[in-house]
Amino acid sequence: MKFAVVLLVCADLERSRAFYRDVLGLKSIGERGPTWASFALGDGSTLSLHAKTDLLAVRPGSLQLGFSVENVDTFCADCAQLGVPVFQDPYDEPFGRVAIIGDPDGYPIQISSSRKARR
Repeated sequence: MKFAVVLLVCADLERSRAFYRDVLGLKSIGERGPTWASFALGDGSTLSLHAKTDLLAVRPGSLQLGFSVENVDTFCADCAQLGVPVFQDPYDEPFGRVAIIGDPDGYPIQISSSRKARR
């Protein structure tokens, strides 16, 4: 068995598509009509965004994505400049530095950098 996809339900698909493309820098790998967009996560994994429906609701807090960046502090400062909410300012953990930002629907996203990357 191999992990394949993370699906996020979005209130505004265009706004979320722009966030994951422009703020997080993910590469779009396709769309399926006006309700679905997909991004490459590496190793064949995919982040898919789906517009909310009567059956699919936006539920922030039910999932937390995590991405590595070179410098958490710089990334969070850039996010603040773009109006992206920073839920948890950068802080130190034994493995490196961590912060939590929010996507357009309020899903928490962990941003981290290793101690090696910060040197």
